[in-house]
Amino acid sequence: MDNLFEHPEAAENGLQLRSRSRAVVNVHIEYVSFGSLPAASLQTILSSLFGLMLYTRVISFTLSFLFLSLSTIAFALDVPPLAGRIVDLAHLLSSDVAASLSAELAEHERKTGNQIAVLTLPSLEGEPLDEFSHRVSTTWKLGRKGTDNGVLLLVVPGERRIRIEVGYGLEGTLTDAKSSQLVRREIVPRFKSGDFAGGIAAGLKAIMGTIEGTYTLPTETRDKSGQNGPWESLFIAIVIGALVGGSLFGGKLKGMGSVISGLLSFVIALPTGWMFALLAAVLGMFAALIIASLFGGVGPSGRRRPGGWGFPGLGGGLGSGGGWSSSDSFSGGGGDFGGGGASGRW
Repeated sequence: MDNLFEHPEAAENGLQLRSRSRAVVNVHIEYVSFGSLPAASLQTILSSLFGLMLYTRVISFTLSFLFLSLSTIAFALDVPPLAGRIVDLAHLLSSDVAASLSAELAEHERKTGNQIAVLTLPSLEGEPLDEFSHRVSTTWKLGRKGTDNGVLLLVVPGERRIRIEVGYGLEGTLTDAKSSQLVRREIVPRFKSGDFAGGIAAGLKAIMGTIEGTYTLPTETRDKSGQNGPWESLFIAIVIGALVGGSLFGGKLKGMGSVISGLLSFVIALPTGWMFALLAAVLGMFAALIIASLFGGVGPSGRRRPGGWGFPGLGGGLGSGGGWSSSDSFSGGGGDFGGGGASGRW
């Protein structure tokens, strides 16, 4: 101690050395303390960080979804107002042709109560054809409320697209298959040749005739789709005969014996083809009744009735206005649609 007082510089150096040693010890203690945190504390910290990252991602996803949804709604194509039975915004029809078609549709509505309208648009501006057609139909509310007997013919020449939208009440008569045939056989060939007025007129005539039961497809179409050739009939008879024969004799004859018995039953059935066809039809009806009793019935096209799913009427206005003559006023009657119909292109 005396030496320290005699040499103040040495004393000062000793104090600095002690301070540095204490700092090193403190740093070491702090490091050891952080590294030896309990496992529960580390788990809490990591869980908090993970939760913060997840929360950030959820917020980002939600904002992106809202932005896309608002963009879709903002840029959706507006439904034009229902200004008559013929709304020709693509200018495909002359005023005389439009007036004549409107008069035919009005007469059809007077006789049957069904409402049919035509809408032509230059373009859909990127909106799906089926969705826009359904939106127009539900906004215009073609057909009577509860009866849902409305039909919309939509033509978009800029995209070469056609759609027939059918109300709930007419889906059993103007089926999806028939609507597709009308588009392919009556409308598309005329549109390909540039005859838009003729294609729309033929399509409307076929639609009204199908609903009234007076329209039949051209002969060549019925020959191709409604009748079987001799080889097709022969193959069907072989298959059905083999099945019936196998079920009758399969218990006694095993393996190839079942096949042989089926072929024998086919040979026996050949002279009595009509009776065999009648038997097959009865068996088919019996099987259909069993299936229906097991799984329950469905509607004519398998769609749910109003009150299930569907799109609300968006955009545009229902409204009523003059048609193609001052004495013709037209408005929807409250009909509903479920997506029935068919689309096509040319």
